Amino acid sequence: MTSHPAWIEVDLDQFRKNLEAIRKRIGSRKLCLPVKANAYGHGLVQMSLAAEWFGVDVLAVSCLQEGIELRRAGIRLPILVLGAIHEEQIGQLLEEELEFSLSSRFKAQLVGKLCREMGKVARVHLEVDTGINRTGMRPETALALFEELQQEKCFWIQGIYSHFATSDEPNDPFAKKQIAAFSEVRKRVDKAGLVWHLANSGGVYYYPESYFDMVRPGLLCYGLTPDGKEDPEIKPCFSLRAKISYFKVVGAGEGISYSRLYVTKEETRVITVPVGYGDGFPRNLSNLAPILHRGSRYQVAGRICMDQCMVDIGQHEGFVGETVTLLGRDGGEEISLWELARLAHTDPREILCRFNNRLPRRYGQERVKLR
Repeated sequence: MTSHPAWIEVDLDQFRKNLEAIRKRIGSRKLCLPVKANAYGHGLVQMSLAAEWFGVDVLAVSCLQEGIELRRAGIRLPILVLGAIHEEQIGQLLEEELEFSLSSRFKAQLVGKLCREMGKVARVHLEVDTGINRTGMRPETALALFEELQQEKCFWIQGIYSHFATSDEPNDPFAKKQIAAFSEVRKRVDKAGLVWHLANSGGVYYYPESYFDMVRPGLLCYGLTPDGKEDPEIKPCFSLRAKISYFKVVGAGEGISYSRLYVTKEETRVITVPVGYGDGFPRNLSNLAPILHRGSRYQVAGRICMDQCMVDIGQHEGFVGETVTLLGRDGGEEISLWELARLAHTDPREILCRFNNRLPRRYGQERVKLR
């Protein structure tokens, strides 16, 4: 086990409960777990191994590199690369037996050419743009390409999918418009065995009519609801903790950290925590981020540094080596991802994805066969 003084804790028991809660909602549909961006900061390989153990049907990544890392780790689940592919990647996508997106006739032609040269069959999902205007084909283009690829022996069309643009609130008119557009495409494709998928976390939470054959909830699987409200079954499985690395008494009128953004009003006690923006703790939470120590709530004092931050604990005690919580629960207090995201004026997904591999992950569930 690493001796690094700061770490991320991942509660795999809660992760399993989140997956079970989603299964109850979606019934017999397939569950695809997005593990892109290091599994939303939770750890790409370990969360994928846990997901495989817990019976997830498909894993979704953003790029070839993530897919290769999972194959090298021995993951045999279907892996879907959601991001746009590039010509030089096609050979490896085929060799690693990764499913991947096709969102244009041009890319399909490149894939078909290499498939014939290599004697391979491409496992593909056609991406339909129903309104996010990022990648994906317009419905008419997708339908025409589908008919073309049906005649090609080197393409095995696994599914057809789209992305929501607005699904984080119930009864959103544009979300309903996208569901209707996607449903219309499905009506016009006469082929059994295709997997149709649209629902992200918001779709799973608010739009049962978007479930189709498979859902792809990322945020929800990792324990956060789309609107930040509490749910009795869906709970976070990610905590960030660290050991106090330094303690000092600081007199009145003294500045703390760079730029003296924080000046003490009276003699006080200050602890140093070995977590900074170099670990992914947002610098714009300087003078804002809450910190938990012994079940009490304090606040970062001054500028968050690259590798550490300071906390004014007033007249309370704090000893080197004691644990503080930067994200998660301590006693009756909790710092949630949504709280940090709102303080940083961003989304909880961005907060999670910032935390890099300098922070070791600890996985709290022994029966899962992790590596």
